[in-house]
Amino acid sequence: MLTAQFIYDKERRCFVVVEGPEDDFKSKNPYIIDFDQVKDAYVEVEEFWTEKIDKHALKEPMQNRLMMEDFDKVFWRYNIIMHIETTHPYAKHIEYQMNYNTIITRISGLRLICRRGLELNGEYRGEEIKKQSERVAEFAEHQQEAVGKEKMLDLVTGNRPDSLLGKMTVDYFEQKFVDRMNNISKHLDRAYRICKILGK
Repeated sequence: MLTAQFIYDKERRCFVVVEGPEDDFKSKNPYIIDFDQVKDAYVEVEEFWTEKIDKHALKEPMQNRLMMEDFDKVFWRYNIIMHIETTHPYAKHIEYQMNYNTIITRISGLRLICRRGLELNGEYRGEEIKKQSERVAEFAEHQQEAVGKEKMLDLVTGNRPDSLLGKMTVDYFEQKFVDRMNNISKHLDRAYRICKILGK
């Protein structure tokens, strides 16, 4: 899957999709596409789980057989893929992954609650992209607040790891989880802005 970026000129009403930094994109002779050539623009969220954290791990078969008691044992994986369909003769369907690396996390976030991923798998257009972005950002915010409340509860109950290293490890992974949720939200928000720029 191509990992690229969207570069546009608002005044000339055109854009390119290229790999690499914005500074040298002209040297790659990309197809220049007019906004008026765009027929459709949407974002696809690929959501799946694996038993291993390995970034090259393949999708697990029989995903629908994942049981609730296993939600906190698997790694949920996310790719945010932009699709732009055009009438350009050489770039009729542009498809590229917005996140450079697959976003991998456990969705246990809170030790008291586990869930079946973010339930984001699918295609989204227009305002629905923004709604999903806001939903994930709100979820991350709630998780951040809940983690703080859990820490207070653990101080009272003594339920936290005894060692400093253990506490730091738990804190690190809880913060990583929130950061990754925010990362997904930011990619969705960027996809929404691209669709608005293209008038879709």
